[in-house]
Amino acid sequence: MAAMTGTAGAASPERSRSEALRRKVGLLMPTVDATSRRMWTHPRNDLVYLEWLKALHGMIRATVPLMLAATESCVARQGDPAADLLGRYLAKHIREEYGHDQWVADDYVVAGGDPEELRSALPGPAIAALVGSQYYWLRHVHPVALIGHIAVLEGNPPGPGLAPDLAARTGLPEDSFRTIARHAQLDVQHRDDVHRLIDRLPLDAAQNELLGLSALHTMRGLIEVMEAILDRVHRDAPVALAG
Repeated sequence: MAAMTGTAGAASPERSRSEALRRKVGLLMPTVDATSRRMWTHPRNDLVYLEWLKALHGMIRATVPLMLAATESCVARQGDPAADLLGRYLAKHIREEYGHDQWVADDYVVAGGDPEELRSALPGPAIAALVGSQYYWLRHVHPVALIGHIAVLEGNPPGPGLAPDLAARTGLPEDSFRTIARHAQLDVQHRDDVHRLIDRLPLDAAQNELLGLSALHTMRGLIEVMEAILDRVHRDAPVALAG
């Protein structure tokens, strides 16, 4: 698998691989935006936010373990230049992401949630599918799949005004939106880092296809997670439907 730069999987000179991936992901962005608007314009968006934090905790607590598993897969692929470059990126990014699940847990408590309920919450099938697919691909196909996942999760950083806007919409304390506020700053650099990595990775055609497949699957997974949150709030707060 040596010297794969310029193979069929590489982006054309007119368009970088990261740009091509962004355009592909952009096909699902209108659906993501529409579902997000339904969440934050819901009559009980305070309950929506608590459910969102529970879902976010379920996803983020898997971030570092996923990257550790991908690193192990990279180490096992001796002689694979893409795995070598990916492994070095992950070693740095693991340190950057460590402890972010505790940020979410802290926000949940400030928003009025019970920390024991957060710890005992059973993540639904949408979260299991979103995270579990990455374990399958990185262990049984190639760890580059995880980069498609990361590129989606960190490719659209929240705007700097989102945290105060959601605090005003929900009536919850602004300190319960610290995770969003922090990621509004951190994910700008993380987005740029992962895009640079994508353009440097020497991928063959199959690996490049996996990168895009993983990114699209993550987009669809996020939509399913948000729809599950709305369904749960509708069941728990039926009065909101009448409103």
